[in-house]
Amino acid sequence: KVEEKVEEKQEEKKPVVYEGAAAGKYQWDDSRKGGDADKDLQGEAISKYSWSDGKKVVSIYIELEGLDDVADDALAAESKETEVSLTIANLGGKKRRFALSGLSEEIDGVKLVRKKGKNTVVLKLQKKEEKSWFQLVSGSRGGDDDEGGMGGMG
Repeated sequence: KVEEKVEEKQEEKKPVVYEGAAAGKYQWDDSRKGGDADKDLQGEAISKYSWSDGKKVVSIYIELEGLDDVADDALAAESKETEVSLTIANLGGKKRRFALSGLSEEIDGVKLVRKKGKNTVVLKLQKKEEKSWFQLVSGSRGGDDDEGGMGGMG
């Protein structure tokens, strides 16, 4: 009788299998040992930042632990008319990337300024036209949406 009880308990411990859309969401096949497909290509995304509007430039502040220890040549900023990106080649052994597209106004370029001692870099976006930016990225919430033109989602 003892043996029968052991067999019953073994049968109860089946792995829980969820059926439907969520199945397999976080299951990688054995050829990939952990990780995220996007991280390999462009580095871990940086999503925490702040920004301020000036007369001729818009400043984007990015603060990350260990940023002061990163070499200058490991930082690369790039821009297009309505896009800006910062790539950190090696921050604590990881590649990190910040990118914004669809800026609310056009820019002429970007300048990278380091704030040593504060683990901060500032991306200074050169405005194409001297006018106030009420939002950093067009279509984001905030500011007045009464400008007409193409309506956003919301």
